[in-house]
Amino acid sequence: MQEKEKFAPHVEDINRALNGKLSEEQIEEELRTYTERYGVPLGSAKRSIVKKYEGNPQDLYTNTEKSIEDIIGDEQGLDLKCRIVSINEKEIEVDDKPKQIWYGILGDDTGTIPFTLWEEPSIELNKGDTVKVENAYANTWNEKPQINIGSRASIKEIDSDEVPDFESEAQKLDLKDIRENMRNLDITARITSIEKKIVNGRDDEEKELFSGIIADETGKAQFSAWHDFDLSEDDVVRIKGGYVGSWRGIPQYSFDENAEVEFLDDDELSPSEELDDLSVYTISDLAKRGGAIDAVIDAVMIDIKSGSGLIFRCPECGRVIQKGACRVHGKVEGEPDLRVKGILDDGTGALTVIVNRELTEDILDYDMEKAMETAKDAMNQEIIKDDLEEKLIAQPLRVKGNITSDDYGLMLIANDFEYKSIDVEEEARKMLDEVRV
Repeated sequence: MQEKEKFAPHVEDINRALNGKLSEEQIEEELRTYTERYGVPLGSAKRSIVKKYEGNPQDLYTNTEKSIEDIIGDEQGLDLKCRIVSINEKEIEVDDKPKQIWYGILGDDTGTIPFTLWEEPSIELNKGDTVKVENAYANTWNEKPQINIGSRASIKEIDSDEVPDFESEAQKLDLKDIRENMRNLDITARITSIEKKIVNGRDDEEKELFSGIIADETGKAQFSAWHDFDLSEDDVVRIKGGYVGSWRGIPQYSFDENAEVEFLDDDELSPSEELDDLSVYTISDLAKRGGAIDAVIDAVMIDIKSGSGLIFRCPECGRVIQKGACRVHGKVEGEPDLRVKGILDDGTGALTVIVNRELTEDILDYDMEKAMETAKDAMNQEIIKDDLEEKLIAQPLRVKGNITSDDYGLMLIANDFEYKSIDVEEEARKMLDEVRV
């Protein structure tokens, strides 16, 4: 889309709200000044311009029917005719109360866009349905627009002929590059694990779900196949179609009977055990990706956080108790546990790492019983944290596990942990090379 075309619908909105007080060229110049020079969000810029020239900002929000490619975020009063490419249901917490929402992807002949439906729809919605959405609004997430359908919006089913199909060539990607809300991908991977489940779909209809892990030379991802393609562990397959969702930032690739699955020769990819050793990520890559499964990080432990070492958990809910009390169950007799909660830094970024009891015992080189005795003799349970700091701080480590992502950043739940030796001569050569450059 050309730059002028990008601003055209917003110039039109402002022109309507100002009743033609400014020319379209003047409005576009004002918009560019606000958004490009001063970095003001588009919606705020539009409201500011209308106020500046004594117009009513509410006049901006006359409902406008748009194609998906024309939606760039920070807009209200949107109407669009589209097809439901995917729809999923999940429960979130709002003001400490559970709330059901629906999310997925909408598409028309110009493109696709992620959406969130914040209230239960008045009609049943399924993948492939053709609908008209009225009075929605758009914002941006990770610099990409997305549609929000709130309590003031409505959805009604329309004839499928009103929305032409969106046709595009499948995008060939490595697993390390897949991101939430991508669709129509071309993926080549080895199935490293798979299991069959019977799940309840909409209307409580039982469906077969085949889920597991796929891997290539760049990384791993969880997958869900909603059709029996006769997949088996260790198969090498090329999958065209499907879409990417996520759980706590970990990409999950899903596909159904509309996907194309081709079985390839075994030598198209490395064996599973070799792929395990190849899933090494930098933290900056993970920040862009949003999370990973069975990821390997080479980094240095720079901090051991409070709540590490010998801790006590609530026997009811497993939460860490403070001063003999659980914040949910009150005064309880705590059950002892060992863990590390630290910060890893690899030079490209940092993340939080959680190490469980078994691995923490390996690091300490003594077990829970010895930890309890040591803390009792010292009359201070913080002595275990001191031991961990001595063994871990400033140490180069290789840590493996699942990495989740949320508003608080990246977190690695470790399932393997080892000290990483450094080749001093090699590192010195690298430093000299950098200095010479």
